[in-house]
Amino acid sequence: MKKTLLISLALLGLVACAKKKPFESIKSGMSTTKVAELVGEPEQKMPILIAEWWVYPKDNKMIIMVNDTVSKVIIDLKAVQDSMQSVTGDLKNLETQIKTQLDSLK
Repeated sequence: MKKTLLISLALLGLVACAKKKPFESIKSGMSTTKVAELVGEPEQKMPILIAEWWVYPKDNKMIIMVNDTVSKVIIDLKAVQDSMQSVTGDLKNLETQIKTQLDSLK
């Protein structure tokens, strides 16, 4: 009975590891084809100027592609989103301050 339980737990562990996508193996310069082979197609592809952002929200990852090759791998997408929201808030505050100063000059 114990042997069967241990074997079952070991198999469950192997299955769980097999489903994990190997984002750590993605490197700059890698082709989009190779990335798709390793981690699959993204849930979203977002064209941004000369780049394309491949977004994997379930894995909390993003890959930035330029000219069909990896430019950067974002390991913690949530942290980047939080940072961008903070910058957006700072820019809105700056805009308000500039408007206030311009209004006072009139």
